[in-house]
Amino acid sequence: MFNHTQLPFRRFRSYFPVVTGILFLQTLLFLLMTLSGGSTNTAVLLRFGALEETLLTQGEWWRLITPIFLHIGLMHFLFNSFALYLLGPQLEWLFGRLYFMALYLLTGIMGNLATVYVGDSYISAGASGSIYGLFGVYLYLFLFRRGSMDPDTGKGLLALVGINILFSLIVPNINLVAHLGGLFAGMMLAGPLLRMKQR
Repeated sequence: MFNHTQLPFRRFRSYFPVVTGILFLQTLLFLLMTLSGGSTNTAVLLRFGALEETLLTQGEWWRLITPIFLHIGLMHFLFNSFALYLLGPQLEWLFGRLYFMALYLLTGIMGNLATVYVGDSYISAGASGSIYGLFGVYLYLFLFRRGSMDPDTGKGLLALVGINILFSLIVPNINLVAHLGGLFAGMMLAGPLLRMKQR
């Protein structure tokens, strides 16, 4: 694996179009929500497609997907965008564009499904399920694909995941269920998607 943080924007965009596209889309949506009344406004969140159990069960199935690209508040948006910038490029390079996109969407959807069936019933949005899905892939690589990651990096990653889960337990209004759902989905999907890519 390599250091992508020193690439100029044009080369970054060329090498990692999926990560770049996701960052662009969620930035655009955050700006539109801000201009429409604010990303913390309940009515705005619902209008843009945030997850809400009643609406989902009434047939609005897209609410399992659209929340992946929405964020509630500036700090939520900045944290998830920075996490995607750090974690995503290495995996887009490893899995390829198609499988990386599938991985990102499926882990986010699994996090949202976990929110509906295990968590509390409230409005939810954010890329956290997908971000934790990327964490799950890195954990899979560290635990089951020896040599694919530097041991010190892997140990640091384990510590980072632990800190984030602890943070999710302490801080109110953080969707721990979506985080754990995405994390486990990432660990489960990593192996099959890698085998499919290698065929």
